[in-house]
Amino acid sequence: MDDDNTSGKALVERLLAYAMDEVAGATGAGVSFVRDGTITVFASTGIAEQLDRLQWELGEGPVVRAHQTEQSVLSKDLGSDEEFPALRRALGDTFLPGVVAPVGAVAMPGSWDEGGPSQFSLYLDREPTEKTVAVLDRIEPMVSHSLATVVFCQRESMRADQMAKMVQYRRVIEQCKGAVMATAGLSAPQAFQVLDKASQRYNVRLRELAVALAEHVGNAPAEHPDDIGHVLKPTETSRKAARDLWAGIKRARA
Repeated sequence: MDDDNTSGKALVERLLAYAMDEVAGATGAGVSFVRDGTITVFASTGIAEQLDRLQWELGEGPVVRAHQTEQSVLSKDLGSDEEFPALRRALGDTFLPGVVAPVGAVAMPGSWDEGGPSQFSLYLDREPTEKTVAVLDRIEPMVSHSLATVVFCQRESMRADQMAKMVQYRRVIEQCKGAVMATAGLSAPQAFQVLDKASQRYNVRLRELAVALAEHVGNAPAEHPDDIGHVLKPTETSRKAARDLWAGIKRARA
């Protein structure tokens, strides 16, 4: 089990290294999760281990907020970001090897089971751009699925049907992204940003918004697990958000 977990961690670390290679100015990448009240910084490269741990210790920062809201969080520079005062002070008062201002950051919640999402973080020596979000969006499913398999499946905390649920709802998000791309004439990262920003604006989880949007656009139930107990049923708030979002997209193209 330990050997399997070690090799699994190495796989996730290779994916994180790949993410860094794909983004100019990347200085670190990490993945962490909270399970049964326990925080685990599972894998990291570069300065991510120090910064991820510091945010969990302080209880604030992009990684913590991504966990709390299940929404992507960006920071132009953690050292001057007024959204996270304790983190800003800590970076100003504490010497962290390799951490040099500015420190741009993106934290994205990953696909997960009912226990909550994982947090995928990327740090840069500059302000994050659309490409930064696009790379995370592309690599996050691989990181999350690898993490789920290594940590939860091996410990039998995640059943096969839960794993299937996670993958299926990721596909629903991808389907919605494709619909936005086709209707609005946007690129993949732009379409994801539309969905992600709508999730934040209407304060609904991304996967719930995606299910509601898929059902609104397709006028039929979205793809879902066979087990009715694992079917995600959008709230009326999510359905209204989906209707408003789709109406806005169509108006913009008219």
